[in-house]
Amino acid sequence: MLTILIKILVIFAMIFVGLFANKRGILPSESNKYLVDLLILITSPAMILHAMATGKLNRELFSDTITVLIGATVFFIVMPLIAYFLSKLLKNTPSADIGVLMVVMTAVNTGFMGFPITKAIFGDYIFFLIVIANIPLNIYLYLIAIFQMNIGRDSNYDLKQTIKSALNPCIVAALIGVVILFSGIHLPNPVIDFLSLIGDATIPLSMIIVGIQLAGSNVMSILKNKDLIKASLINLILVPLITFLAVNWLPISSGAKLTLVFSSCFPCAVASVGVAAKEGHNADLVAEGVALTTTFSLITLPIAATLLSKIYGI
Repeated sequence: MLTILIKILVIFAMIFVGLFANKRGILPSESNKYLVDLLILITSPAMILHAMATGKLNRELFSDTITVLIGATVFFIVMPLIAYFLSKLLKNTPSADIGVLMVVMTAVNTGFMGFPITKAIFGDYIFFLIVIANIPLNIYLYLIAIFQMNIGRDSNYDLKQTIKSALNPCIVAALIGVVILFSGIHLPNPVIDFLSLIGDATIPLSMIIVGIQLAGSNVMSILKNKDLIKASLINLILVPLITFLAVNWLPISSGAKLTLVFSSCFPCAVASVGVAAKEGHNADLVAEGVALTTTFSLITLPIAATLLSKIYGI
């Protein structure tokens, strides 16, 4: 358990590199766009491809892959419904923004933060399963989340653009990786080494980006929004608790259980800000939700990872 905690603290310490670099003008806020593009378009896909290209397909991996894919799909169908009922707790938010806070409750960041943290803490096997869990997340973000935000509002829906947005580089890399894994294709060793070296940059890069984002957020001002605090605590505490209670009794492997529960513990996904902006909703409120849940997750994620590691022995 101490080993897990130390790993988490080392990873989270990288956030302060981003904070420091931003405050000293080394990495200004404007640089975040380019760093995020580097992460999403290059390093994360490389890390995903490396994990899948070096994975060995067996009965356990096949079973866990199907289990996690189904479980994550169910999560993103059921949790928006639960968020709808929990939205009744939001008394001070304009009706046009209720759907936005529902997304803050539901949109867990299994990709942007989930990939590097999971790989560093639990290794390649659970990381592979987190990649699988991220596929339904992208479908949720560009399909269900849009419906959530539009609750009570009239809005045009572009299915073609939705599909185009959902097929981001990480999902494309995951789909290519699935083909490589299940077809038994063996990539040349130099290609594997290249993917490994590029992919390893994902962990420090993602944490530095989080640090830059937090440096530009006025957390004390955000804390005045009581409904946003409620939505954030639902995201980080209630949603993982509900997921644990729903998953822990199931007759599935410990690895699948840990993946499904841990994937529900992450803060609000950064991509939800872009979705809100594109759809003409309150993107600033979503960004505040991302900042607040990310800040709170500095406390909740280490606790969750330590407890789950002890419970499932991984």
